[in-house]
Amino acid sequence: MAAAPLLAAFPREAKAAAGIVNYRAAFIPMLAEDGRRFVVIRRFERNGAGFALTVDPATLETAIRQESWLEADAEGWPALKATPYVSALWALTSAPYPIENAGLKHARGAAPGYFLTVDMCPSRRSFEAAFFASLAERGRREGMPMPVAISISGYWAIAHRDEFASLIARQQLGELDVTWVNHSYTHRYLKGVPDRQNFMLTPHTDLESEVFRTEQLLIEAGLTPSVFFRFPGLVSDAYLVMELRRLGLVPLGADAWLAKAQRPRPGSIVLVHGNGNEPQGIADVRRYVADGQVRWMGLREAAVSD
Repeated sequence: MAAAPLLAAFPREAKAAAGIVNYRAAFIPMLAEDGRRFVVIRRFERNGAGFALTVDPATLETAIRQESWLEADAEGWPALKATPYVSALWALTSAPYPIENAGLKHARGAAPGYFLTVDMCPSRRSFEAAFFASLAERGRREGMPMPVAISISGYWAIAHRDEFASLIARQQLGELDVTWVNHSYTHRYLKGVPDRQNFMLTPHTDLESEVFRTEQLLIEAGLTPSVFFRFPGLVSDAYLVMELRRLGLVPLGADAWLAKAQRPRPGSIVLVHGNGNEPQGIADVRRYVADGQVRWMGLREAAVSD
């Protein structure tokens, strides 16, 4: 998942999302006004009002809600520990901790289809516009938006504002059903450096900052971050994975990185790059997208065990 070297070409305004202050971690069971149970994983203020990023523990769906709509959950964690979200979070952040490809690599339960994930790492190349158009066309043929998880790095979104906007527009038009996956902010990569000192294992990497800055960027763009985080290069260690658990995030791997000739099977997390860096993977996945017999499913379904 190599990215172009990081240069000082990105605008300084990228360092924070305007209007969002006091952005912080939380992990609190709460109830909404209608009695539904949620887990609050982030709290922040915007324009003088308090907000929370919440997770539905039954579906892993995230939403941004005003804190005034939430109240304390008297039953607390005993009612949540067996839910799909908490079960997946604990299972997928537990040992062993491989240096490559930790977390959700394949559906945890029986799945009749595949799960498409598209990484947008920093790149000087134009993105795969024709590929995303083919996803939208597949959705139109089937009469429902094509599910796709797009892993966004902050530096890609900043350097490719119009391309990022076009992806958002496809979601708003109902052409794509997008799960927005956090792919770090800077996506550090040092050519020729071993994995154990590279990507987010580069010395002095601040994981919380990498996570929060991209989440704020997504929120400022009117999007909702998901509970999934994909490590750059799929490289991590025990400390990074446990930090994700603290932040309430599920690490996302893959067992079908198409450009590496890994062939998918039902339940596979398929990985391609939509940033122009990996044309072979795009050529391969377009054949699967064109095949009407291949079923594509939303990423949250992959995290739910039978």
